[in-house]
Amino acid sequence: MASVAAWVLGLVGCAGGDSGRQTGGDTGGDDISSEEVTNDTIDPSTFSSSLATETASSGPSDTSAETTAGSSSDPSGPSTGSVDGPTVVMVTPADETTGVDPDATITVTFSEAMDPASITADDGACRGVVQLSADDFASCAPLSASVDPEDGDTTFTLAPAAGLESASTYRVRVTASATAADGAPLGAEFTSDGFTSRYFHTIEVDGVDDWNGDEGLATSTDGHVAHIAWDDSYVYVGMRSPDVAIANGSVWVVFYFGGDGGSTEGVLANTQQPGLPFDARWHLRWRADNILTEVLEYGGAGWMTGGWEIGLGDVYRQGELLELRIARSDLADPDILEFHAGIQRDAMLDEASWAASPEGSYVDGYNPDYDQFWSFDLLGSDSPAQHVPQP
Repeated sequence: MASVAAWVLGLVGCAGGDSGRQTGGDTGGDDISSEEVTNDTIDPSTFSSSLATETASSGPSDTSAETTAGSSSDPSGPSTGSVDGPTVVMVTPADETTGVDPDATITVTFSEAMDPASITADDGACRGVVQLSADDFASCAPLSASVDPEDGDTTFTLAPAAGLESASTYRVRVTASATAADGAPLGAEFTSDGFTSRYFHTIEVDGVDDWNGDEGLATSTDGHVAHIAWDDSYVYVGMRSPDVAIANGSVWVVFYFGGDGGSTEGVLANTQQPGLPFDARWHLRWRADNILTEVLEYGGAGWMTGGWEIGLGDVYRQGELLELRIARSDLADPDILEFHAGIQRDAMLDEASWAASPEGSYVDGYNPDYDQFWSFDLLGSDSPAQHVPQP
């Protein structure tokens, strides 16, 4: 029996081992004083309508609510690998923020005190520790070299070297080269989902066509396009039309701007006086002989000469393109700008209105009321053509 037991024990001893599996892992423009004599190009008995048309999108997000300017206390992007070291807990502007000021700074907050020497600003080569990009890091926007630590070296502020581009979605990346005060490296590279800068565009009022495609607005008449753009100082408006070039003193390009204390009754032009779908406070009109540009303001009892003027540097006609600019301060610095554009002829027994923008505002003809208007968010990220006519 003893020999049998020894034989069994021998078998048990031989059965040991590792059973787990491993895996492998044109030249010569006209200024305000120029004058021409040509024939009117509009046939008042016939009019036609036309339809015409960048959508800025932010990066992927797990939230459905749109955020306006601000910050988020949640980690705002995906991370990879181990998170044994410090982490990024907040980036400002926060993910999904829109209308971000082009002069905004970027702040990055960590879960613990960091070594300031390790938080370097990228110079545009996408090699710095903190990077900023509007094209998923195919390229980077250069940041100013100065990095300001705050809150016990947990928060760092950086500034884009040249400001943010218009209506662009930016993402922030912090590489794993960032280290804590005790030398521990960042637990994982961090990339935010992104924020979107405010729309803006400065137009040179010189007759040179520098309007973007998303600043052209369809009108009720074929071959006529209204324009609008804005920056921090001015609102720029325009009209591209064969009637701009005709030198006819009976034809006017007309613009209405909304404002407190305005009226829903438009300006009387000979016998045409439109009803308006918003309270318009200012009426800007340019005569096609390029001799007169006039501003009227609604003063409570009626329309009268406005409190501001269009000067020599504020209006220019070059061929079929008319450009004008209005100081935002003259429009009472609105955040939301209500707007309508069109063309009128006030010749006796030959009156008409056409080229309405929005294009669905009226049917071309004699003395139409306006049914639609634009409501532009001057602090948002949408370009003019991304807005929807109201109501």
